[in-house]
Parts: sequence; C-alpha cells; structure tokens
Amino acid sequence: MDFVTSSCNSSVRLMLAADIPPASFVTVDQALLTPHLLTAGDVAASSSVVLSPDSQYTFYTDGSLINSGTSDVSMGWGWVQIVKDSGFLNSIATYKQGIIHDWPSSSCAEAAAIYAALSASPVNSVVHIYTDSQSSIEGLKHCLLSDYSDSRLYYKTTNFELWAIIQQLIVDKQLSVLPFKVKAHSNFYWNDFADSLANTAHTSDDAILISRLDLATVHDYIMSYDDIVCESNPRHLFKQYHQMLYMKDLLALSRFRFISLLTDPSQYVVDWALTWHTLMFQPKFDNSFTKENVSRHHTLKFQLFLENLPTLETLKRTRPDLYEEILTCHSCEDHLEDFMHLFLCKKRCVKLHQILTSYLHHLIQKIKEAGDNANCDYSSSINRVISLPCWTFLSNNWSSYSLVRGCLPTAFLEVFESLGIPRLSAMNVVAAIHNNFVNKFHKRIWNPRSYDKGL
Repeated sequence: MDFVTSSCNSSVRLMLAADIPPASFVTVDQALLTPHLLTAGDVAASSSVVLSPDSQYTFYTDGSLINSGTSDVSMGWGWVQIVKDSGFLNSIATYKQGIIHDWPSSSCAEAAAIYAALSASPVNSVVHIYTDSQSSIEGLKHCLLSDYSDSRLYYKTTNFELWAIIQQLIVDKQLSVLPFKVKAHSNFYWNDFADSLANTAHTSDDAILISRLDLATVHDYIMSYDDIVCESNPRHLFKQYHQMLYMKDLLALSRFRFISLLTDPSQYVVDWALTWHTLMFQPKFDNSFTKENVSRHHTLKFQLFLENLPTLETLKRTRPDLYEEILTCHSCEDHLEDFMHLFLCKKRCVKLHQILTSYLHHLIQKIKEAGDNANCDYSSSINRVISLPCWTFLSNNWSSYSLVRGCLPTAFLEVFESLGIPRLSAMNVVAAIHNNFVNKFHKRIWNPRSYDKGL
C-alpha cells in the first residue's frame, strides 16, 4: 500500500478510502460538511436540558439493537435527565431518544446515547452518567485519561471513531464526566425508562437521527469505505476484506460451480463458517491412530473439498508415463474413474448409501441427546434433518454432492441451536460426525480401489 503525506491545518483530517486496491487519500474539510450531517451542536440544539444552578447534571443512558444480521438492523438510543426534589414527576426533568446508523452493535448504541447526553450538557459541567453497559463505563474511563490519543489502543477499541469523538467533545466542552454502573433489568425505574426510550426509538417519529458525527482530530487519518467511516479494528477489517476476496476467487473456480445449482434455499444452504470449522477440526483418535493417519485424514478432507482426489483420470493427466489411457474404474470396469464416478459407480453405490445413512443416524442420535438434556420435543428437528435432500446421491442431486465435498448446510447447526446448544458446541458435534463420514469414506470407498500397474 502506498502512503501519501500532505500538510494540512488543524481543521482538516485526511480520510483514507479503504477501497482496496488501490489505496487513496481523500481530504475532508470539517467546515465544508454538507448541511444534512448532524453534529454535536445539532444534537444539543435538539436536546435541551433543564439547567442546573450548580452545573451538576445526571443522566441515565441506554442503547438498543434489533434485527441484528438482517437488512432491517437498527440501533436506538435514549437518555433521561434526573433532577431530584424539584417537583418533576418521578424526578424526570427531560428525556430524548434517537437512532444511529452504520457498524451496528449494542455497544455502538450505548455509546451513541452517552454522546447525545454529553452533547446536550452545558459547558463546564459535571456530568453523572448512569449506564448498564460495562463497555461504556470502560470507554468513558479511557476518554477521561485521553487514552484514545494512543493509536495502539485506539484501533483496538470497538467503535473507536465514536469514542474519539466523545473524548474530543469532553475536551471541547470542558466537562467532568463521572460514570456509574447500573445493574441491567433490575426494575430500577430511571434505567428502565431509558431502556424503553432506546427500544421505542426505532419506530418513533420524534427520534433524532445521528447520521454523521463531528470528525474528531485525535489522529491525522480516518478510514472510510463507500463514504462510511470504518470503526472496526483495521487489522481485522483488512483480514476480513482479503478473506472475502479469496472466498470470491475460490467460488469462481469451476469445481465450485455446483454451489450456484443449489437453487432452493429452504432445502440446502451452505454454512461457510461451519464448513471451514469442519475442515480445520481435529478429531480425537485412539492410540492406534498415528500422526501419519491424522495427516492423511486431514489431507483427504481437503482433497474432497477441493475435488482434488488422485483418481485415475487425474493421474492419467499428471503421470501419463505411468497410467495408460485404457485404464477404467477397477470396481465396475465400465466407466472412466473421475471424481464424480467415485460416488456414482454401481459397485460403490450401496456402500455410499450405507455411509450416508450412518451419517444421518449419528445426527439424529445427537439431536435426541440434545432434546433429552433440554427436556423438550425434538421431533420437528429430526424431521427437518431427515427431509434434507442430501441423503441420496444422484447425478443431479447437488445437495448430496455438496455434503460429500464437505460444504455443510445451515440446517445442521440450526436444529441444535433450536434445542439450546451453543453454536460452537453444535459446530464441534457436526464436525465430529462429518469427520467420521470422511473416515468411513476413506476405509470403504477410497482404500479398496486399487489397480495392478503391471497390466
């Protein structure tokens, strides 16, 4: 990545456009921000507070995240100002609620509520912030210590740009902020009131939209992608970005074209997180299973996944000096032995069906155990797994082809999660079952195929 240096005044920050490749820098002048962007001053103007003669202000803040992982994701925030012994009903002087966009998380919503409360606070005030979010407490402590000026901590912090803005806001308004932890969902009225404000902000007509915040000048550069400020750890962000590019290139290979043929999402959708977990999963073996066996097992999993088994047709191309063109499948002696024929060979179809049936029985057994432990009905989960079209291998059944390749469906995880099994535990169970399938494939289908090279 090429870096460009430029001199600029204190009102200018350089914005790093993360559209990789190539990298480029775009200068952003805070004085020229478009009118629709909401700054701290705009939030304050929309959120008047009851003035205190002693400059002491008390706020309860809360955030809300709904529909996470969907296109309807939304973050709401709310704060309530408390003034005791002043004649206000339940000591609630005033309150505000709103929403914030980009990088959705519960911690971002919580931080936005604190930002809104501090924006509404007069200068030279002592502000008491009560929140049920421990991450917000830690974030405010870092702000008070100006820790976000340290780039190493800054970029490791979740929502680091938002916290840098809060730190700058505290400095500019000369605020003394005292954070206090409140126990969540403890029937504490003021905290529950702030919680209800955050929860109703998603659909409220009076909600304040924080669409873009003041650009803090803690560091010289900010990262943006498609005009959205990046608030994810840069190392993780770049790693995920390049993994996405690698994944895109992988799926563009002809050997993964079958993924596009899985046309019915209700029947079979590949869960790539489960697939990668299963590929890297190291099963436990007894003492008779040597390191060489483990290595061979691991290699076979990836050869299946990448459609890279050394079948006769592959060997004819790579070593034509050793393998004659006339060689055919040693089991049926009727067809050329390519990857697909390993599973369609009429001499192996019974064994393959038995292995797939064993796979299904193992899943059902584990579902029953999970259901018994959770003391709930597991019949619908079993019926869902049985109804999957992957248990019969046919030339036009791409779901079964996907299964033997190791591209596993989301349904395998969902049936366990519906019974209260944690996701990682469910992934380990499915990975162990699939490894058992690979082991049986190795012993009953792959190993028996042999050919006398002396013919």
